[in-house]
Amino acid sequence: MPRASLLAAWRFFLVVLVFLTFTPLYWILLKINQPLGFKFGRFYLSSWRKCIGHQLIIKGELSKTQPTLFISNHSSYVDILVLGTFVPARFVAKQEVARWPIMGWLATNQGTLYIDRNRNAIAEGTDKLIEYLDKGESLILFPEGTTSDGCRILPFGSSFFDVAIKKNVVVQPITITYAGWDRLPMPRYMRKFCGWFSPDIALLPHLWAIAQWGTVQVIVELHPPLKVETYTTRKELAQVSFLAVQRGLLKAFECPISEQMS
Repeated sequence: MPRASLLAAWRFFLVVLVFLTFTPLYWILLKINQPLGFKFGRFYLSSWRKCIGHQLIIKGELSKTQPTLFISNHSSYVDILVLGTFVPARFVAKQEVARWPIMGWLATNQGTLYIDRNRNAIAEGTDKLIEYLDKGESLILFPEGTTSDGCRILPFGSSFFDVAIKKNVVVQPITITYAGWDRLPMPRYMRKFCGWFSPDIALLPHLWAIAQWGTVQVIVELHPPLKVETYTTRKELAQVSFLAVQRGLLKAFECPISEQMS
């Protein structure tokens, strides 16, 4: 597929161009004015997302409450580019993300909080999240704990929902769906490949493969924020969040992509 390879090469060239052009300014802003640096970082992430050919379709309203705990499904490293584009919050991620090429660097510089998800370290991780929520900073959490295949939502772990209960923080569920391919419904096999969940595929070869596609339509549904005082336990809050995100995924697959873009 010569044309597809040329498209991928062009997109990689744009990624490198963005990196060389924006990185010095990004680095300087982070040193002299971190909030401004984070704001510029969202523009930086948005530029990289556009370079690799992912178009956002945002539905719903972003919570304006500070702080908010944003809860999202997770199927790909591209989720960082998607949410990082417009959600003013720090990501919470497993420690391995810091070692990812390119995306790990971006995530770290955007102030990602790295959490050890083993049972013995969860209490320490919870304390770290509370520390930032107490500062009024919103957080983005992927409660599945790993990436899915993009066709389903994995069960949500409830441990980190405890911080919302303890601090009475608004929770907003978000559904990310890689639903369209050049304005047509994305076939299931492409959807599964778009979700980077297989340990057999390295990140850069995967990025090269999806860069050969046309334009990918990503539907982001922002569900109504949840008031945590309505729920008595973290497990109940986690389940309600899970059901909201799951409904969003099913709706994105059922509704024609052409209608969702209008």
